[in-house]
Amino acid sequence: SRAFRLNRLAHPHISFLTTMSNYPANYGSATQPASYGAAGTQQSYPYDSKPSVVRFTNPRNVFVGTGMILLVLLSIVPVWNAAALLQDPNYTFWVGETVAAWLILLCSTIVILYGVTIFLFFSYARPQVQTEQTIMMIANIFITLLGLVLMLISLPISRQSIETYNNLMHRCDYSEQTHRMYEYSQVLQNIRAMPGCASQFSVEQCEGYEEVRPYTTFLKDMEEHFRCAGFCFRPAAALAAVPATSQNGSIVLMSEKPRLHQDRKRNQDKVSPRHKHEDHVTPLSLLEVYEGDVQTSAFKSSSTPISPYPPTLFTDANYQASCEGMAARDMKNFAGDIGFQTFYQGIYLVIIAITTGFLKLIGFCVRKDRDTPYLDAKAGARP
Repeated sequence: SRAFRLNRLAHPHISFLTTMSNYPANYGSATQPASYGAAGTQQSYPYDSKPSVVRFTNPRNVFVGTGMILLVLLSIVPVWNAAALLQDPNYTFWVGETVAAWLILLCSTIVILYGVTIFLFFSYARPQVQTEQTIMMIANIFITLLGLVLMLISLPISRQSIETYNNLMHRCDYSEQTHRMYEYSQVLQNIRAMPGCASQFSVEQCEGYEEVRPYTTFLKDMEEHFRCAGFCFRPAAALAAVPATSQNGSIVLMSEKPRLHQDRKRNQDKVSPRHKHEDHVTPLSLLEVYEGDVQTSAFKSSSTPISPYPPTLFTDANYQASCEGMAARDMKNFAGDIGFQTFYQGIYLVIIAITTGFLKLIGFCVRKDRDTPYLDAKAGARP
């Protein structure tokens, strides 16, 4: 025993080897730190059961969840606006549901595509490229993509609102978009002017009414929602209508407009270099045919002033506001504002992505300048 202690004092390396031999073979082995989401040396748990916190807070799940939440928050406003457009019967009747539906579809696709991209990136990319810079680059790509989508979708929304406003306000009776609605409105106004229908609450209770979707239902919705009456109603046209009957008692439309006035109007159209189209519609005047005698009704004579507001068709409220004017203002102030708001939000997202890229580039330059003295000192210390 004494000889062994003297041997240890004479040969200390033998003591060190003897002590180290008592430890496991893997004691103190350095493990390479794993990169973002890469498969590396991890702490083992008994029975192969990892705690839930470790399982669900790995870098891949954190980046996927955080990025998708951020994109969902950025998409809430445009998706909400698109849903509001789909719920607006005035917008869907004039321009349809295609653009608003595409806006919702593209925003949802971008969020899902981001999740798939991050999952594939952490699953198949090399550990050397799974860095903070790469993650920021992917985030900037999807923010820029969302901004460009919002800018592109906003253009047709704004264009549709402006074109519909102009057609309703200035070309209501002859534009391709509004002419069909104008024809149905005139037919219902003629039915409403019948003596037996004028006293009814709604034109739906009158003889000759027939529901034709979507035109009659949309006229009813406009009256109830906008509290308006008439669609492209021209009070001057009613003054020119004078009814007559043929020998068998059928209705014949005649116009008492003087021939001289028609010739003068025709000459003015030839001389004027800028001719504005005007539709002169002669409303149907109604006849009450008695035995051997004809009595005209529904419109008063031309000497009696006619109200500039037509009667309401589906109620007896007789609102004093034009339905085409209310529909045009709704398109301009609601759909038009949504288009501009979507466009500006897209611009802001693109600007944010560009600014983030420049800040990251500046950070690289500043970090390089700060690391230069340390690298020089380290190089000078080498033999």
